[in-house]
Amino acid sequence: MRALLMPLLLLSALACMAQSETGNAIGYSKAVNVPLNAVLLYDRSLEAWEWTFGGEPGARVALSDRRNGVIEGTARVNFRSAGLALREETMGVVQYRVVIQVKAGECRISVTELTHTGNRNTPRGGIHLGLLAKGDTPVRRVRGAAAGNIRKAYAEVKAVSEARILALLQAFEARLRANAEP
Repeated sequence: MRALLMPLLLLSALACMAQSETGNAIGYSKAVNVPLNAVLLYDRSLEAWEWTFGGEPGARVALSDRRNGVIEGTARVNFRSAGLALREETMGVVQYRVVIQVKAGECRISVTELTHTGNRNTPRGGIHLGLLAKGDTPVRRVRGAAAGNIRKAYAEVKAVSEARILALLQAFEARLRANAEP
């Protein structure tokens, strides 16, 4: 009986950890109202993707479903710290997922799953901050540096990512509205 109980307790603890990680994850969303039917708005949204998120490093469309009005893709923000502490180890990318949902007159854009991966080519290996979440420390313990340096690097990664994604969302909306004009 005890032999069965331990694996069950371990699995439930891991499930709770996974839920808490995604529950605090940082995400951005924007809704844009445009007076177009769903098909035209989908086409304009796909074009706006190409001009904004599609121009980012590593951008690709994973799903393009015109019938259901869904565009899903991934892209990344290249990161290099302005500070000297952990500069080479944390230099890397913040990968993120973009979902665009279109229906008649409305386009919703959400950016989620922002995940930092550090530079693996350093002598000590990369420092990966993982899933970006609310709070001032990474979701998982990061080894290889002092806690104060990790907090500073984490705050900088979040600030750089937020600035870039908010700029892309604003550019997406501007492009979408400009293309909706007759």
